[in-house]
Amino acid sequence: MAIRTVFLMKEDCARGERQGWYEFVRDYAPLVRTLLQQYFPTLSPEMDTHVRSIFKRARANQNEWFRNVSFANEREFLMAFRQLLFQYGRETERVPVPQLSLDQVREIVKDLPVTEREMLWLFIKGYTAPQIARMMRDAEHTAEQVKRIADERLKQLLPATTADAFSISARVLMEEAEKSVSERCVALKTFNNIINGQISWRERELAEEHIRDCFNCLDRFTGFQEMIRLRQDAQPLAEAEIEPILENLSLPAAKGKGVLARLFAR
Repeated sequence: MAIRTVFLMKEDCARGERQGWYEFVRDYAPLVRTLLQQYFPTLSPEMDTHVRSIFKRARANQNEWFRNVSFANEREFLMAFRQLLFQYGRETERVPVPQLSLDQVREIVKDLPVTEREMLWLFIKGYTAPQIARMMRDAEHTAEQVKRIADERLKQLLPATTADAFSISARVLMEEAEKSVSERCVALKTFNNIINGQISWRERELAEEHIRDCFNCLDRFTGFQEMIRLRQDAQPLAEAEIEPILENLSLPAAKGKGVLARLFAR
């Protein structure tokens, strides 16, 4: 979606206009499904209900979420939308009992460079080496090597843990990471500039130095890369699936096309 379009969509949704909500549901419902399946799998049996509930939450109180959300580009909007979804998921699904603490993860990654820490954090989130390679635009074998190192260290640190200790602990680790937020945390704009290559070497060095030792920024930066890839890969929702969600939002009827629009449509 172009930057102009995401801003127009936001304005339309904030006013409760059907066209904006149509675009929002069409383009973002596939992301809702993907993220719920990834992070809140026990909600999957009633997926359609939870998808509708998330859009209804954004629509609540006369489109309050859209009236309050602010962003400089679609990538920042994706992160705000991700936060909305995670708030819903965390309230709705029971939190699994973690097998790892943040301090234990810190011990596992203690001498890893920032890129490898990012890869490991994406493994903790449940992604595979091929998926991580696409998100980080890096070599798949590098991601696989990081996972091997992490598994070996996990076994040394906690011999009794199961093979899926990382993924089981992911939700709790992410929530704990968020608690380490500080005024020094890296701005989303800087994340965007790093990915676009629009940053000086010194600025990048300072940002990566902070990300390396800040679990909050490690989680946010990997989430930023994750959302970009998921958005790029997502296919728009089918027309037959859009209308049931819109009907649940009590939106006004679609506006009729103007004279010029009808002429050009012929």
